[in-house]
Amino acid sequence: MIVFNLNCSDCDLSFEGWFENTKDYNKQIKQGLVSCPSCNSIQIKKGLMAPNVAKKSNAKILKKNKSIASNVKRLKKIIEKEFDYVGDKFSEEAKKIKYGEVKERAIYGEASIEQTKELIDEDIDIMPLPFSTKKTN
Repeated sequence: MIVFNLNCSDCDLSFEGWFENTKDYNKQIKQGLVSCPSCNSIQIKKGLMAPNVAKKSNAKILKKNKSIASNVKRLKKIIEKEFDYVGDKFSEEAKKIKYGEVKERAIYGEASIEQTKELIDEDIDIMPLPFSTKKTN
C-alpha cells in the first residue's frame, strides 16, 4: 500500500489517496476514478511527498496505524459535513442523480452487495468508505 499526497486542481484541496502501487494510481487517474472529496472534480494531481525512510523498530508501524486512523477520522468528518446522508436509499438516490431525476449532489449511505453490483453495472461511480456510515441518534 502506498499513500500519495493529492491536490485538486479545481478547489485546491489537499488530501491523501491510498493505492496498491504507482501503477494502480496511474490507472485509476486515467480512468477518472480518483475524485476530490470536496468538489468531486477528477482534476487531481500528485503533490510533493517526503521519502519514507525506514526505522529499525516497530515505531514506524505504530505511527502509520495512528496516522491512518487520524486520516479516516478526518475523512469521516468531511463526508458527514459535506455529503447528504441517504441511509439505505443510497442505491435509489445514486440512480436518480445519474439519470437526472434529482439535483446532482454528493451522497453517502448503505447499499447491499446486489445494489452495489447494479450501480457498477450502470456505470455509477461509487466508493466504499473505510468507516461505518450508519447514523445513530
